[in-house]
Amino acid sequence: MDSRWLKEDRKLPKEEQAKAIEESTKALKNSTLLIRRLSAILEDEVEKTYATEESYEGSGWAVKVQRMFARRQALKEVIKLLP
Repeated sequence: MDSRWLKEDRKLPKEEQAKAIEESTKALKNSTLLIRRLSAILEDEVEKTYATEESYEGSGWAVKVQRMFARRQALKEVIKLLP
């Protein structure tokens, strides 16, 4: 699991951190339905970013393709954050 999920817990006083981190980790691991569905939605969005014939129509096709690539990269970064 990416440590950024526990950033909020590490801001707590030292004596509370261990318990908070343990509870957060447990809650996140038990959220399998949410995580699975969110992953599927994000993967579908990634698929939509691949170029199609329509992507190359018109004068600004290079910008459209570039935008799709940037969106795909951002979505993949979010997917990597999921436990």
